[in-house]
Amino acid sequence: MLDKILEILVSVTVYGMEFIGILIVIFSGIKALIFFVKGGFRFNNRLVSLTLAEGMNMSLGFLLAGEITQSIITKTIPNLIVLAGIAALRVGLTFVLHWEINEYEKVASEDHPRGLHYENKPL
Repeated sequence: MLDKILEILVSVTVYGMEFIGILIVIFSGIKALIFFVKGGFRFNNRLVSLTLAEGMNMSLGFLLAGEITQSIITKTIPNLIVLAGIAALRVGLTFVLHWEINEYEKVASEDHPRGLHYENKPL
């Protein structure tokens, strides 16, 4: 009985976390699209890239929380290996996105040698 309650609670939590992650991707994509259109369809618009990267980073945090929660009810070794692989990929993507966000913020600084690189570079 307690096992079934835990399984239902974990399933609802996992679906909730994944749903929140998907919503964040959708909203950040819409926000980036608005910045892209307002910016005159410039493909070197740093704000669009930064908005997408931050949205994906936040979304991956929720998706990773869902994967970790899913590990509570995983009962077989092959399923646990798949779950660990998915979690490892998401952690790797989180680190790459975090690095990319830091690079965008450096480039946006006027004190950096490449300061405002994306805004000043013509197409």
